[in-house]
Amino acid sequence: MNDSRPIHSRVLALLAVCLFLVVSPASGSAQSAADSPQDEKGKTLTGVKVEVNPNGYTSAMVCGRCHVDIYNSWKKSMHAFSLSNPIFDTAYMQALRQVGDAAKTECLRCHAPMTMFNQDLDLKEGVSREGVACDFCHTVTAVHLDNPTRPYEVDLSAVKRGIIKKAGSPAHDVAYSELHGTSEFCGGCHDYIRPDGAPIMTTYTEWRNGPYAAEGIQCQSCHMTLSEGSVVAKEIKKTGPEFHLHSLIHDTEQLRSALAVEIVEISRQPNEVTAVVRVENVGSGHMIPTGIPSREIVLDVECKFDGGTRAQERRYRKVMMNDAGEVLVNDVDIMLRATSVASDNRIAPREQRLETFTFKLPTFAWAKVTASLRYVYSPTILDRARFDIKMAEAEASVR
Repeated sequence: MNDSRPIHSRVLALLAVCLFLVVSPASGSAQSAADSPQDEKGKTLTGVKVEVNPNGYTSAMVCGRCHVDIYNSWKKSMHAFSLSNPIFDTAYMQALRQVGDAAKTECLRCHAPMTMFNQDLDLKEGVSREGVACDFCHTVTAVHLDNPTRPYEVDLSAVKRGIIKKAGSPAHDVAYSELHGTSEFCGGCHDYIRPDGAPIMTTYTEWRNGPYAAEGIQCQSCHMTLSEGSVVAKEIKKTGPEFHLHSLIHDTEQLRSALAVEIVEISRQPNEVTAVVRVENVGSGHMIPTGIPSREIVLDVECKFDGGTRAQERRYRKVMMNDAGEVLVNDVDIMLRATSVASDNRIAPREQRLETFTFKLPTFAWAKVTASLRYVYSPTILDRARFDIKMAEAEASVR
């Protein structure tokens, strides 16, 4: 792909054109005792009907009838599109073709995590197709990071868990959960170690081993910051003026704020210029880049001079290989066949790198050096193809 825009910008643009997320309430959902939520004076609020399933998962659309600001934030998130974004869609189809049903348990465990508990691996229920939705996270009771095939424990009842103390709801029971404010809660999905031990994605481990964990800065501190809005619709209950964003802030602005680049030294010899460039991870609690190893950061350094341009680069990435020693490039190959890390020069939290570049130039030519950083990711995405095949031909002439 020649498009150098950050992947999140490209994906969101593609989603806006191509995708319409269809979700439906959980099949067989039971209506709670409170048909309609009531305000603090006990008056039933017209036009709001809540059907919380007390024995299974409830659709995010049902949650959104009361938690309007949270739902509107979540529905734009990568969690909401975890099952339907075109990158995962393509990789999942490739995995199904290559390893069959084994791909369902491996991939859906995080991209459609409700399937771990409702056993809907064929995604027949609408609620299963909602991705990482409200009711999955808010029914979790424990995380077992030593059990990667089934890291979460859940309570599929009408009790919903979160970080607000002494909360109450007329639609369902509420329980305080310290776990929901910790990075361990995220670690069940944001580490992926293959059964043979190959560390494919280690975002949680990168955080745990870095300075942010030691300082008590959790994943939620950066990805679920407070924003103006209400936890519950004002017509239902008065809450504080802020809520934790559920869009998870994986946008291009946050990506840009993670790294800083600076030319700290530049020197000149008669026929060459040397520049020392500093790259620093200033805003991320994990490695940059993190996630699937096919992502990389490219440092471009360019020297313009009278009559021409010279360019060099450095690449920061984790390279995976299979048991034959072959470097793997495609996402699906990395996920299914990587057995070891060939190299890893990514930039750790608060780490600084000094890179030296020397450019040969004409004697005493005027020169200017620039340094820039790019985030590069080239996933396979299904695209429309045109088949235009000439089938047969006939010819005739007349005078």
